Amino acid sequence: CWDEPSRKAVFAVTLVVEAHLTAFSNMPEKAMKFTKAGSKVMREISFMDSPKMSTYLVAIVVGEFDFVQAKTEHGVLVRVYTPPGRSEA
Repeated sequence: CWDEPSRKAVFAVTLVVEAHLTAFSNMPEKAMKFTKAGSKVMREISFMDSPKMSTYLVAIVVGEFDFVQAKTEHGVLVRVYTPPGRSEA
């Protein structure tokens, strides 16, 4: 990894995951559609382009998660992901 301004890039992330899994990345979802891979139902999730950043900052998370969410007084949605069954703990 190079942490130099000339080495940074914009990342366009699209993930294809099993439909029951949660997937997220650095940016908000841009689009989501269901597809099939053989007999499996999959979700194709596209995220908005990132700002210019170093490669080591790209986050891709896929798994089984619960979440809690709320809006701040300024209307910003904040979501915290938890292991399954722990969102009420």
